[in-house]
Amino acid sequence: MLQKLFTKSAFKQALRCPASLYYYYDCEHYANQNNEDSFLQALADGGNQAGDLAKVYYDIKPEADLADVKGYDQSVQQTFELLKRDTVNIAEAAFRWENCFVRADIIEKNGNLINLIEVKAKSWDPSKDRLINTKGDASSAILEYVYDVAFQKYVIQNALGPQFKVKAFLMLADKSVYADYDGINQLFQLVKVDEHHSNVVRKPGAEVLQNYAQILTPIDVDDVVNRIIAGHTGEQEKLMHSRFQEFVKEMAQEYVGHEKKDSPLGSKCFKCPFYSNEGTPGMADGKKECWKKLAHFTEEDFTRPLVQDLWGQYIDRDEMIQEGKYFLQDLGKDDFKETERKKPGLTHIERKLLQVGLATGKKELLEPFSQNIRDGVYLDIPELKAEMSTWKYPLHMIDFETTAVALPFYKGMRPYEQVAFQFSHHVIEADGSIRHEGQYLNTVKHKFPNFTFLRELKAQLECDNGTIFRYATHENTILRAIRRQLVASDQEDKQELIVFIDSITHPTGKEKEGSPGTRDMVDLLDIVLRYYYHPSMKGSNSIKAVLPAILNSSKVIQEKYKEPIYGDVIPSLNFKNGVTKAWISFNPDGTVQNPYKLLDSVATFLGIGDEELEQFDATYIQEGEQIANGGAALAAYTKLQFTSETETKALADALLRYCELDTMSMVFIWEYFHEMTGM
Repeated sequence: MLQKLFTKSAFKQALRCPASLYYYYDCEHYANQNNEDSFLQALADGGNQAGDLAKVYYDIKPEADLADVKGYDQSVQQTFELLKRDTVNIAEAAFRWENCFVRADIIEKNGNLINLIEVKAKSWDPSKDRLINTKGDASSAILEYVYDVAFQKYVIQNALGPQFKVKAFLMLADKSVYADYDGINQLFQLVKVDEHHSNVVRKPGAEVLQNYAQILTPIDVDDVVNRIIAGHTGEQEKLMHSRFQEFVKEMAQEYVGHEKKDSPLGSKCFKCPFYSNEGTPGMADGKKECWKKLAHFTEEDFTRPLVQDLWGQYIDRDEMIQEGKYFLQDLGKDDFKETERKKPGLTHIERKLLQVGLATGKKELLEPFSQNIRDGVYLDIPELKAEMSTWKYPLHMIDFETTAVALPFYKGMRPYEQVAFQFSHHVIEADGSIRHEGQYLNTVKHKFPNFTFLRELKAQLECDNGTIFRYATHENTILRAIRRQLVASDQEDKQELIVFIDSITHPTGKEKEGSPGTRDMVDLLDIVLRYYYHPSMKGSNSIKAVLPAILNSSKVIQEKYKEPIYGDVIPSLNFKNGVTKAWISFNPDGTVQNPYKLLDSVATFLGIGDEELEQFDATYIQEGEQIANGGAALAAYTKLQFTSETETKALADALLRYCELDTMSMVFIWEYFHEMTGM
C-alpha cells in the first residue's frame, strides 16, 4: 500500500472520529458505506456543480485548472510554477507541508496576497446567518466548513512561508440572490465516471454566467479561521479534546503512520459508515471492531436490539452509552422523562417504553399497553376508530416529489428554493372503492413548475370536501413555500391560489399569522405515531418501514393484492390498457416482498435489458435503475433536464409509477386500519 498524506478529507474524518481514520486510510480493506451512494449524494448536495460554477466566476484558464493533475509531487510542482506569476487564479492548487496535503478549490493570487476560496453548496442568507455566535466562536451551522478552510489555510501558509499573506473565504450559495439566467443548473451536468466517482461536464457557453448575477458569494472567514488555528475558540476541547495545531499534528502522524487510535464510544458510533453488508462482500467491518474492543461485544450482541434503534427525541444516547447501556434490555422507566399529553394516543415517551417493552418482553413496561397489544403488535383500536370517524369521504391521499438545489433550475429562483415537480393522488370512496385519481409531472425543460403544479392539485382537490392526507410534514411545508412564491409573483390568479393553500394547510415556523385551514391535511404519520407500532419498524416510522409491517400483518391485504387487480379493478393512470399489477409477492421465507422492489427499472421503459443500462448511459447506478426512493427520484428529475426525448419518456414513466406507489402505500395503511377497526 502506497503511503498517504494527511488530506483535508482525512482531517474532516478525524474531526468526526479519530478511530475511523484507520479504516478511512485502508479503503481497499475496510467497507465504507459512504462510497456506495456517492453519486446520489453528489446530485443531492450540488457540491461538484457549485465548484465548477466557481471556476467560471473566477475565470479559471485551462492551464490553471489542475483538477486532472494526479499525484502529490506533480500537482504541487505545477501549482508553484503557476504561483510564479504576479496574478493568477488556480483551481485545485496543491500544497504540501510536512505530512499534510491539501487541494484548494480556488486560489486567487495578487502579488503576495493569496485568497483561499473554499466552495461549498451550503446556503447562506446574509440577512439572517451569522459567522460568529455570542461567545465569539464559529457558528455551529457552518462549523465543519470553517474548520475545513482553517486546515487548508494552516497548511498553505506554512507551505508558502511568511512572505505571503493567506486570507480565507467560504464561497456559499447566496439565498438573497435571484438567478437572472435561465437554466444555470443545466449548464453543469453531473455524470458518473465509475462506481465511486463522478465529474461535472460543463456545457459550452457557460462562461456567459460571468455577466449575470452571481449566486455564489465569497464570505470573509479569515478572522474566525485565525482564532481556530491559534486555538482560541471555545468549542475545540469538546470537538478535538485538544487545540487545533496539536490535533492536526497528532492526527497527521496517526494517519500517515497508519496507527490505530481508540476513541470513546458515543451515539456517533451508531452512524459509523465503516461496516460491511451485502453490498460490500469480503470487506472488513471497522464498526464491529470498535464495538468488540471497547464494549466487548460478541457477534450475537450485534443482533440484539440496541439503543440506536430507539425512536425519537427527548433521549440522550451518549449518556446511555457512558453508563454502559448499549441494549434496549438495559433500559427502564427511569431512563425517560414524561412528556405532556397533547392529543389522544401515545405520547413520545409512551411510544419509546412500548418499543422497549415489545423488543425485550419486559412485563412492567408492557402492562399499561397490554389491552391494545395483539400478536405482538400495538394498535389502539378504540382511539383510532374515534379518529377515523371524523374523516370525510371521499378520502384523498397525496404525495409530492420536490427538489431544492444550490444551482437553480430556473430564472427568477434563488439557491435552495423549493421546486415541486411531481405529485400523485389516490381517492378512496365511502364504499371502499379505490382509484388513482390524478398526477402531475413536469417534463418541460426550463419551465418553472410550481404554479402549474398547484393549479393541477387545486383542480383535483376542489371537487368535494373530503379529508386530505399527507405522510409527514413535507406537503404542508412545500405548499407554504409555494404560497410565499405566489405572494412575490405577478400571477393573475395568485389570490385564488393562496386561498386554496390556506384552506388545506396550516402556518409553520416563523409564520406568525393565520390558523389551520378548514380542510387542513391530516398527517397519516401522526396517526401511526399515536395509535400503531409494529416491532419490525424499530426506530423508524417512515412509510418505507410502516408499509412492510402492515403488509405482513394483514392476510386480507395479501389475498387481495396478490392478484393483478391493480390497473383493472382499481383504476390507474399508469397501469392501463391491459397492463395490470399484483402488488403482493412473497420472499422465500414467506414474508411479503417490498412493493417498491416490484417497480420496473428505467431499462424496461427504454426497451433494453438491465445489463445494457450502464452501457446506454454510465450515469445510471444500481439505485437509479429502479426509481424506488426519494434520492433516486431527485436524480431522475435532474437527468430530465439533460436527456433526449426517448430517455425523458422512460424516466417520466418510471417517476410516475414510483410516486403512484407512494400514495398507494398510504391507501394500504388506510385499508389495514379500516380492516382492524371494523369500520
